Amino acid sequence: MDFKQIEAFISVAKFKSFSKAANSIYLSQPTISSHISSLEKELNIQLFDRNSKEVNLTPAGKYFLNYAMDIINLRNNALDNLGNFNSTICGTLELSASTTPCNTMVPVLIDKFIKLYPDTKFNINEKSSGEIVEDIINLDSEIGIVGSLSKNEKIKSYCLSEDDLVLISSPALNLPDEIELNSLMNYNFILREKNSATRKTFEENLLHKDFDTDKLKIVCEVNNLDTLLQFIKTGMGVSVVSKDVCSDYINSGKIKVTKIKDLYMKRHIYLVVNSKRTLTPIAKAFFNLCIDEFHIELE
Repeated sequence: MDFKQIEAFISVAKFKSFSKAANSIYLSQPTISSHISSLEKELNIQLFDRNSKEVNLTPAGKYFLNYAMDIINLRNNALDNLGNFNSTICGTLELSASTTPCNTMVPVLIDKFIKLYPDTKFNINEKSSGEIVEDIINLDSEIGIVGSLSKNEKIKSYCLSEDDLVLISSPALNLPDEIELNSLMNYNFILREKNSATRKTFEENLLHKDFDTDKLKIVCEVNNLDTLLQFIKTGMGVSVVSKDVCSDYINSGKIKVTKIKDLYMKRHIYLVVNSKRTLTPIAKAFFNLCIDEFHIELE
């Protein structure tokens, strides 16, 4: 068993395809197939079920994948420490962030990071918290910032800050400064998509108060924050969002905040990484910046 065989195995497991795996690590498909065949012979077990459409891990393959990732990570750690690879931070970081942090803390963090490391740049992917967690589990993303805590053992989460959710509307709707919880069913709601951490937090808090979320009159679901805010400004309905993402509209009087009596609407923003993945130099540097900026104590 050698590292090339293990890397080939991990790539095929990730892409569920010999050809895609070959392209990802710049080898020919026959070479990838040979590596997998040799590995299966050495282990005396079948690692993949092969069909015409895709390649899937067998139960034994799934079991071996955790060990394979540990082996590669251990090798990478050894090379990193011996080579002092953190001395030069450069390149591009693929950063995934959910809507609220993407529109609040991420621009500030990136500005500080680029001033520290001018030879770096970012590709920002705005996705729902659920999608980001799935990407990190599947090794499609190194690092993310999300609005909900994942209980998956493959995810390591670090709490960055607290976030207040508020009920917003157009001043033209003349909502009072405070409303009763049961009166929510009287308004048309414009909400984020169901995989959004903001929406999940809102609905979970309603359920905690024994409020049937099916009673909400949801007239529109929107997967873009700017679009949602434009709908709110027209007076089409009300919504629940992070107070920070619409602070400019609130301060200018274009959007009004109404308190929902007895409803606690706070959640936290988390930095998330794969617990079994060794971060690249640029991702590790960004991780450390977040830890320092938010005064997080590592275990």
